[in-house]
Amino acid sequence: MLLFRAAVVAIICVGTGTAKDKPTIQIRIVETQASTRQFAYDVPGTPAQSTTNCNGSATATGIGNTATASGSSTCTTTATSATPPRRDTISIAQANVLAVFPGDKHVTLWCQRGFRKCAELDAGTYTAEIDGDVVWVSVPSGLSGKITKIKYRYNGGW
Repeated sequence: MLLFRAAVVAIICVGTGTAKDKPTIQIRIVETQASTRQFAYDVPGTPAQSTTNCNGSATATGIGNTATASGSSTCTTTATSATPPRRDTISIAQANVLAVFPGDKHVTLWCQRGFRKCAELDAGTYTAEIDGDVVWVSVPSGLSGKITKIKYRYNGGW
């Protein structure tokens, strides 16, 4: 980690631009190692339920001091069975990218699919921006060649 931070400081000192600019460097990707992380979570059970709905109609007839009513009603009950609590597991794809930074610094970059894109990078040279322990790697996507920035985190050396 100390070597990585020293490399970042050296790149910032050599780079040009304002303090808000992220240093841009060329990195060489050697290999990507794909893995998955198992994530287990609990789903609570639900109690049994029943719901009854009734529809009805009636007619009332009054003669003198006497009233007569007749009618009918239909009721339907819907029952839902209880479900037991359970534990589900999902697999989350991860990538560990082995990269060589300027000054021959060997760095492992890590990303995980989820709320953002994570890609296994092919061997080759890429442009990257450094922001603390985060490295944004510019990757051409699809046939259009449009550049996408993918967020990786510094995960040590190799």
